[in-house]
Amino acid sequence: MAELPHGTALRVKFSRLILAAILLALPSVAGAALLAEDTRDSLTVAECIALARQRAPEVQARQSELAGARLDSTIAWKNHRPALDVAGGVLVAPEGFYDPVVTNLGEYSTKIEASYPLADGGERRRQRDQALAGLLSTTAERQLAARDAGFRAATIAVDLLKHQELDDTNRETLSWLERLAQLVESSVKGGARPRSDAVRAQLQRDDLESEVLTSAAERDALARELAQLVGRSPDERVYVLEPEAALEFMPTVGDSLALAEALQRAPEVSTASAEVAKSRVALAEARSKNAWHVDLAADAGLWGADLTKWVPDDLKQEDPGATFGDRLQRDLGASISLQFKKPLFDPTPGFAVQAEQARLRAAELRQSAALADRRREMLDLLSRWRTAALRVQLARESLERASDNLIRMRSLYAGGASSLLELLDALTQWDDARDRLADARSDARLAHWEGEIRR
Repeated sequence: MAELPHGTALRVKFSRLILAAILLALPSVAGAALLAEDTRDSLTVAECIALARQRAPEVQARQSELAGARLDSTIAWKNHRPALDVAGGVLVAPEGFYDPVVTNLGEYSTKIEASYPLADGGERRRQRDQALAGLLSTTAERQLAARDAGFRAATIAVDLLKHQELDDTNRETLSWLERLAQLVESSVKGGARPRSDAVRAQLQRDDLESEVLTSAAERDALARELAQLVGRSPDERVYVLEPEAALEFMPTVGDSLALAEALQRAPEVSTASAEVAKSRVALAEARSKNAWHVDLAADAGLWGADLTKWVPDDLKQEDPGATFGDRLQRDLGASISLQFKKPLFDPTPGFAVQAEQARLRAAELRQSAALADRRREMLDLLSRWRTAALRVQLARESLERASDNLIRMRSLYAGGASSLLELLDALTQWDDARDRLADARSDARLAHWEGEIRR
């Protein structure tokens, strides 16, 4: 910012010298403590973005969903292993109740059962593909939440830097207006200026002071939101450190190439790809409705009948000295079974296949559109980035001209060669030039960080 008249820069330098002398007079330990206190809550824009992409509330929620999706995928990838179960039961039917031939006088079983599908029409493979598509979709949602949180953190951090810049210049302008009000008041008392000039100068100062108060409230609200985004309590104050001036330059060829290479990795494209994968699974399922299903089952354990006696009559007839252990040995065994199924006639699969094919085409169109949208957004970003960089250069030149004009009008007014309205108009032009520079710098910085986040 250009220097204002009447020694403002000298007073700032003098204040810094006083502060430096005070720090030198303090003990080294106290000075270190003061420095730690000043920088404790200070973050760069890059640190704000990184923390928000990890600690923002929505990102944390998406991270939990991603953990669940990973477990679902793990479950699906284990479905090719045989299933083992422990099964059993007891049925008591005393003699004289029901037909003993039907009830076997009760029965019991305790078996370990194993089953393995020999042919399932690709059902297990589709389950794995479906789980993988779900994991891809959840991952993309988590990436999208992290990117949005990074965008928001970058926007707030850049806005805070803009507020800090404008607050500094506004305070300097307030000091300048106070000196102008004193000069006008002296001229009014001497009869050289009308009372209306003093009132107008005071109103100009009041208007700027109101702007300072409004800006402070907006800055505090932004700081609270930023604190929440980076995982801190909203009542904690977060200060954003001034970034390098290189962030206000135009994008390089490397920036353009990096953004182009990242198009395929964009969360929206990944989400659309996941929907395509889900549609393909649904289409494969529709095509397999008439497929063979063959299951192999085996069991081993105890299975017997007649619970009315410890040793059944038929076993006693074979061996009068048979015991309960002999009974259990007879009931011990194993079996194996093979089951198959294939639909002979079902008129619905053909229509189901056509319906899923239509949905697959729609998903593929959305995937292509998502990629085209990301490319258009990349070109828009590069255009905004270049435009903002050019605006920064132009705004700097405008501010320099406005500062020279303000100094000149201040001298002319002090000499009685210009009116107060002309002086205040020059001050307004300087304020507008300063605001344009702050806006251009913010836009250039935000475009830079958006490019970093999209890579």
